[in-house]
Amino acid sequence: MTEPPPRTRINQQDRSRISPYKDYLIKRWNDGVRNAQQVHRELLELGYTGSDQPIVRYFAQFRTKKNARKFKHVDPETTTPVKAPPKRPPTASQVAHWITFKQDQRLDWQQKYLLQLCQADQEIQLAYDLITEFTTLLRERAGDRLDVWLQKAEEQGIAELKRFAASLKKDYDAVKAGLTLIWSQGPVEGHVHRLKLLKRQSYGRASFEILRKRVLQCG
Repeated sequence: MTEPPPRTRINQQDRSRISPYKDYLIKRWNDGVRNAQQVHRELLELGYTGSDQPIVRYFAQFRTKKNARKFKHVDPETTTPVKAPPKRPPTASQVAHWITFKQDQRLDWQQKYLLQLCQADQEIQLAYDLITEFTTLLRERAGDRLDVWLQKAEEQGIAELKRFAASLKKDYDAVKAGLTLIWSQGPVEGHVHRLKLLKRQSYGRASFEILRKRVLQCG
C-alpha cells in the first residue's frame, strides 16, 4: 500500500445484537417458550445475525431453581409473566467519556442523556462546555486558545478542572508546543518500541551485537 488504510470509526457503545429483539424475547418467554434454540431460529427469520448464546444468557435471568432445566413449552396460564429488567444508569466515568466524543460520534440516547444532565445541573453544564472546548482545541491543534481556556477553567471554580489546568501549567511550554507545532516524538517512540520488542523476543539473552544485527535486518 502506498499509504495507510483509512481509519475506521469504532462504535463507542458496545450494544448487544439482541437489543432490538428483547421485547420479542420477553413475549416468547411469556408465551411459554423456554427453548432458546427455537427462539433463535425465529429471530433468524426476523433478521437477527448472531448466535443463540446471547438468547440463552438472556433467558437465564428469568429461570428459577425450580424450572432451571425446563427448556420445552410450558403453559403460559400457570406461569407468572416476566418483565424486562430495569436498565442500569450509566456510570460517572461513562458520562465523562461521552462528553469527550464529537457530537456525531454519540448515539442519540447518549446525546439526550447529556442534555438532560446539563439542564438539571448548572455545574455539569459548565464542565460540559469546558471539556468540549478543550477537546475541540486538541483536535484543531489551536494552541493559541490554550491561555484563554486555562483562565476559564480557573475562574469557573470546578475543582477537578482547576487541578487539571494547574497540571498543564506545570509543563506549559511542552503542552503549548504539542498544541501548536506539527512535529512530535511519535517516530522516536515508535523506534523505541521496536527495539524493546526485539529485545524481549530474545528473552534478555541476546548480546549487543546480535541485537544490532536484528535491528539492521528488520529495518
